[in-house]
Amino acid sequence: MCLTGIEKSSFLMIRKKLPLLLLTLSAFVLSGCVSYSITEQQMTKYLQDNANLNQSVGVENVMYAQVSVDDLDVKIGRADKDRVSVFANTSGKVQMLSSSTMGLDIDLEFSAIPKYDQDTGEVFLKSLRLERFDENSGVLSPEVKKLIKPAVSMIGYALSQQPVYKLDGSTVKAVLLKSASPNVVVKDNKLVIELSE
Repeated sequence: MCLTGIEKSSFLMIRKKLPLLLLTLSAFVLSGCVSYSITEQQMTKYLQDNANLNQSVGVENVMYAQVSVDDLDVKIGRADKDRVSVFANTSGKVQMLSSSTMGLDIDLEFSAIPKYDQDTGEVFLKSLRLERFDENSGVLSPEVKKLIKPAVSMIGYALSQQPVYKLDGSTVKAVLLKSASPNVVVKDNKLVIELSE
């Protein structure tokens, strides 16, 4: 078979663009079935390993509260089908004027809507709500509660500013999800990031 100059250049151009065409076609074919699931255990471990949620508020030796997160647990879609709940067991210290420092044991529950950042491959929690605030040591007066609430709010704010999970960028699924427009849904107590159909 003998090709003319124009036919030959067209053939070479198609041959060069064929891999890109195949990749694009594969993405469209796979778009209905590519998903990435994140379990409660995976998100809990990620938060325990990566999140810095210790907060303090006030002026030491005047009015001061410090709250540290000791233990975290994540529940996905259990209390509210579209929200992620984060349970935090915290310890704290409160000092008011010349009184001695009081130790606190506080259980917190936050809930939020998961959002996926396509550019970074990270999941964030948005529209955060404080669902539960239980002080287990029984020493909180109304004044101390007023001092502790801002520190607790700062924990919630820190939780909404840090990723709660990051996809493994070395997998084909993660690469495809970063190159398309994925949806984030809660299914069977898992956070599922899937390509839009």
